[in-house]
Amino acid sequence: MKTKNHENNADLFCCFSAFLEQTYKLPPLAAKLQAYMVLESDDEGFTFEELLEVFNVSKSSLSNSINFLLSINQMEYINKINSRKRYFRLNLNYFTEKLDFLYEMISQEIVFTNKIRDYKVCNDSLSKNHDERLIDIYLEHLDKTKKTLNETINKINKIQLENN
Repeated sequence: MKTKNHENNADLFCCFSAFLEQTYKLPPLAAKLQAYMVLESDDEGFTFEELLEVFNVSKSSLSNSINFLLSINQMEYINKINSRKRYFRLNLNYFTEKLDFLYEMISQEIVFTNKIRDYKVCNDSLSKNHDERLIDIYLEHLDKTKKTLNETINKINKIQLENN
C-alpha cells in the first residue's frame, strides 16, 4: 500500500486497520480502505483508479469494499463538475456516525440490562454476579456515558453546521 506519508504512518495504518476490522467487524480490505480514508482523505477524495493503485487489488475486491463502506455511511463520493469520475472520501459525518453507533449500542445495553435485572428480581434469581447493586452501578455508568455521548454528538453537529 502506498500512502502520502508512507514511512510516517505505516505502523499507524496497520494498527488502525486491524482495530477497525476487529472492533467494527469490517472485512480486511474494507478496514484498510477506511483506515486509509481516515489517514489520507481530504475534501477532494480519491478516484477509483487512484485507490486501485494504492491497494493493488482486483477491481472487484475494491469495488465491493467501497460499496460496503458506502452502504454503512463510512465513505461518500462526490462528482466534480469538470470530471465524469467519482471521488471517494471519508464521510463528512464520520465522527457522528461512530458516536451514533456507540449511542445506539449503549441504549440497547440499557434496555436489555433493565429487562434482565427485572427478570432476575421477579424470579428471585439474583446471584453474586448479578447482584442488584452491581447492576445498578453498571446502569448508572451506562446512563452517564449515554448522556456524555449525546452532548458530544450535539457539539460536533454544531461545529459541522458552522463549517457548512
